[in-house]
Amino acid sequence: MAKRFEGLVGMEKRFEVVVPRNFSLVCFRVSPSAISNNTPIPSDENGVINEVNCRLLKAINGSGRVYMTHAVVGGMYVLRCAIGATLTEEKHVVIAWKVVQEHADAILSMYC
Repeated sequence: MAKRFEGLVGMEKRFEVVVPRNFSLVCFRVSPSAISNNTPIPSDENGVINEVNCRLLKAINGSGRVYMTHAVVGGMYVLRCAIGATLTEEKHVVIAWKVVQEHADAILSMYC
C-alpha cells in the first residue's frame, strides 16, 4: 500500500518523494517548483517551502480524516505517511492522497 501512495506522489508534479520508500514509510513534500510558478524563487526558498509543508501537515491532520507526521532532515521539512495497518485497502490510500491534494490546492493558491 505504501508503494501505491509513493506512486501517487510521484505522479503529481507539485510534490516530490524526498527519499525512496522504506517499508511502509513514504517521505514527501510539496516541491519548491510548486510555488515558483515561473517567477524567481525567494532567496529564503527553504523557509518558504518548509512553511508550506508545515501548513499542509496541520491542515491534513486538522481534517480528522488522515493523520501524518513530519521530520526535518538537513533543514528540509518533510511529511511522513506510514501505511502499515493490516486492514488498509487501496481505497484508503487513494482517499489519503485526495486529502493531501485538497489541502495542497488551498494552501498553494495563496502562493501562486
